[in-house]
Amino acid sequence: MLVLVLIEEKSIANVVLRQLNHKDIASIAYRDPLRVLDHLTELNPEAVIIRGKDFPLHQQLLAALVRFYAPLKGCKMIVLGRGIPDFPPCICIAEEQFLREPSIITNEILKTHHIDSKTGSRLVAKAQRTMKL
Repeated sequence: MLVLVLIEEKSIANVVLRQLNHKDIASIAYRDPLRVLDHLTELNPEAVIIRGKDFPLHQQLLAALVRFYAPLKGCKMIVLGRGIPDFPPCICIAEEQFLREPSIITNEILKTHHIDSKTGSRLVAKAQRTMKL
């Protein structure tokens, strides 16, 4: 299992990486969202963890890519933060809740992954406007 971690704040990233390592989950940490976008399709991870506070604009683009790019169909996206819109296929976890109970991240990664195929049209439209397709 491989998880990509996109978090700029080192202290938060270290907690996430330590928790993943504790459960023997391979992970790669990034601080640059463009590098994640470049490597996402090549690495085909089982999950992507992003801190919404660090990358508020990139989280929606990543969510659209994870949701609608066929090779990433089984990939989960976990967003750490508060007040983040609940767009599919994202699992939103409040940062305070995560810091109190770090195992919540690995519990979400190891859960079964279900996505309703009829959701996400607003997300696609926003991603297309962002990319100006």
